Amino acid sequence: MAPRGNRRLLYVSDPSSIAGGVLPDPVEADDLRQWIDMLADSGVDTFQQDVYAQGFTFYWRSDRFEYGGREQHQRFLPLLDAGIQPLQLLLEHSHKRGMSFVAGFRMNDSHGSEFFPAPVDFIASHPECRLSEPGQDYDPDQRMLDFTFDEVRQFVFEVMEELVSRFDVDGLEMTFREPAYFPFPEGRQRAHLMTDLVHRMRGLLDEHSQTRDRGKIQLGARVFSSIDECLDMGLDVP
Repeated sequence: MAPRGNRRLLYVSDPSSIAGGVLPDPVEADDLRQWIDMLADSGVDTFQQDVYAQGFTFYWRSDRFEYGGREQHQRFLPLLDAGIQPLQLLLEHSHKRGMSFVAGFRMNDSHGSEFFPAPVDFIASHPECRLSEPGQDYDPDQRMLDFTFDEVRQFVFEVMEELVSRFDVDGLEMTFREPAYFPFPEGRQRAHLMTDLVHRMRGLLDEHSQTRDRGKIQLGARVFSSIDECLDMGLDVP
């Protein structure tokens, strides 16, 4: 058996744990570079920074989408206010150290008000787009979205679209870390809606790949371990 490809170690950076447990307050540019140096010196060759969850952007600020949402992400504000995107620093230094850079998107995230005190405006103003148990009222603390709705799929697509138009990432991962994206037990019947979103993302990345000299932008997905449970969630992996 021969290895597939030449990448051996993918490091996935949790946005809040790293911000609160590794980086100082306030964060300076050299702090981010030293963190990347530590990973590169440890043998990492693909660095993934999760940059989106629950409608919030992390490590980058947008005029269209809400930033942060947790206390530890306020330590990046001095950099952001100075016009420096921490995500760009991480990307540039990853490339300098020979690492590919992947942006991670948590497609759903079950953390409640103990982690994110208030939801983004999109989630707060679209209670009908939140997942809920059959026959139950919407839980005001429920932040997970129902991808049945066109508005939800379009919202997530537009965040991804802005990121790849602004940052020269090598890849994008759709992180399906939660076991629900459609109301149970409708996942298998509605899986084509998520498949359509994946097709749209692949087309978007192909379009942007043509304008850069670093090759094709990769699209990945992190999914559960069996085909059947993925299908039950509405994730048609095959």
